[in-house]
Amino acid sequence: MGEYNISVFLVFFISLLAIVLVMSKFRVERPLLASLLPEAAMVLAVGMLASFFIHLILDHRRPSNADDDQYQNDDLGALLSFSPEIFFIALLPPIIFNSGLRIGALFVRHITPIVLIATVGTTVNAVCVGMLLFLVHKLGLVSNDFNPSLAELMAFGALISSTDPVSTLAVFQAKRVNPQLFYLVFGESVLNDALAIVLFESFARTVAQQKNFATIALGLVDFVVDLVLNSVGSLCLGYAAGLGTAYLFKKIDMRHHRLLEISLYLVLMYVPFLLAEILHLSGIVTILFTGMAANRYVVPNLSPITRSNSDMLFRLLSHLAETSIFLELGLSVFGIIGHWNWSFIGWSLLILLIARAVNIYPIVFFFNRYILRDEKDSLLEQEVAGSSGLHWGNNEHQTPQFVRTQSDLTEVTATPLRRKDLKIRPNVAGFMWFSGLRGAVSYACVRTFPDTLGHQKDFTMTTMAIVLITVYLLGGTTELALKIFKIDTDVDEHTYMRETLREPIVSSRIRNFERNRIKQLVIRDYRGDEGLKDESALEHRLQDSSKSFTRAEATLSDEASFVTQDSLFDYGAQLSNRSI
Repeated sequence: MGEYNISVFLVFFISLLAIVLVMSKFRVERPLLASLLPEAAMVLAVGMLASFFIHLILDHRRPSNADDDQYQNDDLGALLSFSPEIFFIALLPPIIFNSGLRIGALFVRHITPIVLIATVGTTVNAVCVGMLLFLVHKLGLVSNDFNPSLAELMAFGALISSTDPVSTLAVFQAKRVNPQLFYLVFGESVLNDALAIVLFESFARTVAQQKNFATIALGLVDFVVDLVLNSVGSLCLGYAAGLGTAYLFKKIDMRHHRLLEISLYLVLMYVPFLLAEILHLSGIVTILFTGMAANRYVVPNLSPITRSNSDMLFRLLSHLAETSIFLELGLSVFGIIGHWNWSFIGWSLLILLIARAVNIYPIVFFFNRYILRDEKDSLLEQEVAGSSGLHWGNNEHQTPQFVRTQSDLTEVTATPLRRKDLKIRPNVAGFMWFSGLRGAVSYACVRTFPDTLGHQKDFTMTTMAIVLITVYLLGGTTELALKIFKIDTDVDEHTYMRETLREPIVSSRIRNFERNRIKQLVIRDYRGDEGLKDESALEHRLQDSSKSFTRAEATLSDEASFVTQDSLFDYGAQLSNRSI
């Protein structure tokens, strides 16, 4: 792309981005429109509309003897698209890092099902999609003009297994849904992005090789090895980067130089991503754990103003990056017109729904079995039931005062009382199946799909169609689905935590090690047990004003990146630790 074309593209793209942001403002002010038209769907519509008119103009100006493909590649491609590397180097890191910053206490509480669904579930989903699509082709149910290899189908299954429930999470925030459902959906979308990318890269390397099951088996082995190395190495690198940055800010007090402070914070947070790429680790996994470590150890060393400004900055970068990806996707839709294979798209959508069910329901079933009570728990349950005035008869019972949601956490089940909040009920599992939208990461991956066999455009077209359909159809009916699945709404997160948690989120040994060794080393003026007392007192004060926080959050209901009430408590606790 020449200098002139770059300038034209930037002016055009930034102008569209400004239009989208203005339209978002008017959309947020109309609740009915916001509920029917997710923000991602609006951005896609703007991109597609602009792409349509540009095609009309360029087709009208095209010389009669110009080659279609060459003309499209030289002019239209330069105007409506940018390099795939920009997705992974410039756009994805802010999204993943911001997600790491938002992870709170309930994420840790539900970490087991989140990890199971994000790792085992994503792998099962990818293999299921690839194998079923291969079977569909063998049965002759798809046009003979498109004959992808098994390796290509497995790579496609991996990239399309990345969920991106941006629209769903925006509605979750506005409706204040059951926190368990929120963190299960949010946690899966955060973790499975990195795993889907690793899985896609493993299968993509097999596309140019011999097209047989042995090659695919080697690809799976390669994926397992990469996953273990990437998970351990990237996790360690991300946390080490967060701890090192925290220690640097502890030793070098930059609180009186706020511009330099926030600049250094921004720069240091992106170094781990590039370092991971140099070391052939997963930059996405690294930047995720860097964000988690930064939230816990770096942020307490920042000045209060820098904390607030940096939080807004990373939310801004994440929001712009996500919007840019959806806008570019919309601009590219008409660029591949003529390559739509509707039979393959239809089968892909159907198989995605089947694979999603195979992913979610068995894992939920086995997890619920895993948390079943021991015999000693029954005595504890009867004791608590008696003290709360709950009668275990078949016809009547008095709901204890601490139950605030429609799903009665004190119902008689085989689940231990201390683990009842962990149990994933059928309606929650059903909505998790429904929330498997596809979006930014899937599209970013397909832009780098290997074109060894000449099928890149076909897979790009299919991915686009799936993203469009899931964003418009599933994202636009989220509020209706909440009613169909009878999901609890208007649930205060901290009231939920106080009234449902029956055991510590992490063991006392881990808390003591972190408090006495890690935080003491990297956090400035950390006061240990004394700080915990102030933190508890501050938490009570913040609870008294939780309604104010809730009203403030409601005005931000349509942002893809958000600050939960849990992060407000974390923020208050960090202020306490620094004696501010």
